[in-house]
Amino acid sequence: MTYKKSTLTEVLSLIPLDKLVLETDAPYLPPTPHRGKRNESAFLVHTAEKVAEIYGITLLELGKITSQNTLNLFH
Repeated sequence: MTYKKSTLTEVLSLIPLDKLVLETDAPYLPPTPHRGKRNESAFLVHTAEKVAEIYGITLLELGKITSQNTLNLFH
């Protein structure tokens, strides 16, 4: 999502916000500022910032929405 040549932004725009969750399941695909390192949960904020930008919402709003979506999915 954070890579310059990524086409995932086009795909992401097709996903309704109420169906979106964020996770870090790709240990060898860290976000742009940490390329070359092993991915870790602390780096998720960079992906979240990009996703919030794409949806035109704040990072706080995205956090609230995706947290609720996660609770709904796993509850």
